[in-house]
Amino acid sequence: AAVRAAFLSTTVALVLAVPGPTVAQTAADSGAFIVRLGTDTVAMERYVRRGDRVESIGLTRSPRTTVRRYVAMLAPDGSVARWATGTGDAQLEAAANPSAGTIPLAGQLYLPWQLMLERARAAGGTTTTVNMLVGNDIRATPVTRASPTVFEFPNQFDIPMRATVDDRGRLVSLDAGGGSTVERVAWLDIEAFARTFGARDNQGTGMGPLSPRENPSAAVGGATIAIDYSRPSLRGRALDLLVPPGQVWRTGANDATTLTTDRTLVFGNVTLAPGSYSLFALPGPEGWTLIINSQTGMSGLDRDPARDVGRVRMDTRMDASHTEQFTIEVLPRDAGGALVLRWGRVAATAPFRVGG
Repeated sequence: AAVRAAFLSTTVALVLAVPGPTVAQTAADSGAFIVRLGTDTVAMERYVRRGDRVESIGLTRSPRTTVRRYVAMLAPDGSVARWATGTGDAQLEAAANPSAGTIPLAGQLYLPWQLMLERARAAGGTTTTVNMLVGNDIRATPVTRASPTVFEFPNQFDIPMRATVDDRGRLVSLDAGGGSTVERVAWLDIEAFARTFGARDNQGTGMGPLSPRENPSAAVGGATIAIDYSRPSLRGRALDLLVPPGQVWRTGANDATTLTTDRTLVFGNVTLAPGSYSLFALPGPEGWTLIINSQTGMSGLDRDPARDVGRVRMDTRMDASHTEQFTIEVLPRDAGGALVLRWGRVAATAPFRVGG
C-alpha cells in the first residue's frame, strides 16, 4: 500500500510539473489519457491533431514498459483514410487503409475510441454503428447515446463500456468494466514517464504481468496435484466487482485454470479420474461452488457447460487477513486434502479424498 501511494504521488507530481501543450497544439486540439486498473496506473497516452492528421503516443507498463505510436489521416466523415502504428521511436509513414470507412484499433490506445465517439456524436442519432477494424476483421460497433454526453458501446471483446464526452465528442472519461478506467488530462510527458518506468523495469521493480501465471504442485495423500493459473490482484477494487455473485468466474485470469492429478480424486459426489480439468467458481449468498470441467486449453471465458463434470459446494468463510493476489492452495487434510481459493477476505475450501 505504501509503495502504491508513493507511486501515485509521484505520478501526480510529474503530471503537474509537465508544461502544457503549446498554443499551436491547443488550437489544433490535443489531450492525454491516464488508464488505471483500480488504483494502479497501467497506461498513458497523448495525442495531437492538426487538420485531418492525428498522432498518438501511448505507454503501457505491463509486462514491461512499451511505447506505441499511432498516426492517422482522417477522411471527411471522420473515418481513417490512411494509418500506421508501431513501437519505439520509429517514424511512421501512414499507408492507405484497405478497409475504407473504418477506424483501426491499435493495442491499448484509446484515440481510436475517441474518433469513434466523435463520429457517433456528430451523427446525432440514438444509436450509430461505427465500423472498427480489429486486426483484419471489420467489427460493426453500435454506439448508443444514453444522454447528451454519455455513450455506451461494446469493445472488441464484447465487454460493455460507458464513456463521457465533451461538447465536441472528445473522450473525457471511460468505464471499461472491472475497475478499469480512463481519465482525460491536459497533457503528459510520455517520454519522461517511459524513462522512469523503463528504469524500474531494469531494476526489477517494474509492474510486471498484471496477472502472472503460476504452476504450483503438491503431494497429497499419495497423489501429485498441479495447478496452472493466473493470479489477478485486487488493486483497491471490491471483490464483488471482479467476482460478481451469481456469475460463473474463471477462477483466475486469462486462460482457464487447470488442475492435473495422477491419482483419482473424489470431491463430495464428484469423482475425477487421473488427468487434467478446468476449474471455475460460482459465488453466491450461501457460499461458493466449485465447477469442474473436462475441457482444457481454452480461455477462461470460453467454458462449455456441456463439458462440466460436476459441481461441489465449498466451505466459504471470511478470513481475518486480506489476500491481495488471488491464491489457490492444495493442502493435506485427513485422508486426502483440500483445494482452497483465497482472495480478499474470502477463503473457499473444497475437501477431497484420494482414490475411488
